[in-house]
Amino acid sequence: MNHLKPVAAAASMLLLLTGASPVISYAENAKTHTVTVLDFDGNTIKTISVNDGAALDLSSVDTGKLEKHIDDYTQIGFSSWSSVPSAITSDTTVQALYKKMVLSLDSMPSRTEYYDNYGSIDLSGLAVSITVYTQLPEKDSSGSYKVSVEKVNIESECSVSPADLQTAFASSDKADIKIYPISSKRPIASYPISYYPNMGDADMDGYVDSADATFILGAYSSISTGRNFTFGAGQKKRCDIDSNGKIDATDATLVLRFYADASVMEHPCWSDVLK
Repeated sequence: MNHLKPVAAAASMLLLLTGASPVISYAENAKTHTVTVLDFDGNTIKTISVNDGAALDLSSVDTGKLEKHIDDYTQIGFSSWSSVPSAITSDTTVQALYKKMVLSLDSMPSRTEYYDNYGSIDLSGLAVSITVYTQLPEKDSSGSYKVSVEKVNIESECSVSPADLQTAFASSDKADIKIYPISSKRPIASYPISYYPNMGDADMDGYVDSADATFILGAYSSISTGRNFTFGAGQKKRCDIDSNGKIDATDATLVLRFYADASVMEHPCWSDVLK
C-alpha cells in the first residue's frame, strides 16, 4: 500500500500548481431562489434568498410594522400570508394579507328628553358596530384575494359622559352626552339631552300627587264629552304622561303610580313608571 503515497502526493502537488482548491463546497454552489415579500398594497418590503427545495422562513419579517390607523375609526393589521409552497423551487412572491376593522355609528339613542334628573342615561336605539374585513389566501375569478366580512355589535360596550342624569343635570336642564366605544378616549358621537321637571304636575302647584290625577281625569271627561277645556301655557304637556298626544285615564293612572313610588322612595323615576 505504500506505493500509493507518492501518487497522492503528486496529485496534491498538481492541484497546488494549477491553483485548484482541494475542497469542493457544495453549499457555495447550491442553487438559490429569490422570495419577494410584499405589503398589503403590493410594495416590496423584503427579499429573501432561499436554497432550492428549502422551506421558506418568514419569521424575520416584522409584520407589526404593517399595522396602522387609516383614520380615527379604521385600523388595519396583518392577518396571514398568501399561499406559500412547502418548498421553494423557483423565484416566488409572497404577500401579506390584512385584517381591517372599521368602527361605525349606525344609529343614535332615541331618547333626548328626560322627566327625571336622577338615574342612567337611556341609550335605547343606539347602534355601534365594528365591521371586520379579512383577506383570505384564496383568489376570486378576477385574481383578487377574497375578503370575508363579519359585523360585531358593540353598543353594549360603549360608555357615556356624563355617566348619569344626576351629573348631566347638576347645573342645568340641558347637557351634551358623549359616546365612547370600548375604552376609547375619542367619542364616536355627541348629542344633546334636556330635562323637563314638570311632568305629572298637572294642576301646576309644584307637586305630583293624587290631585294631579284628579285634574287629568276632569280634563279627560270634558274633552271626551265634547265640552271645551282650556289648558294653561305648557299645562297640556304636563298631563300627557305617555306622550301619545292624548289626555286620558291612562295618564291619570301613571300619575298615581309615580305618586305611590314617591311616597316610599327617595328618588322616584318616571322612567320606571313608563316601562
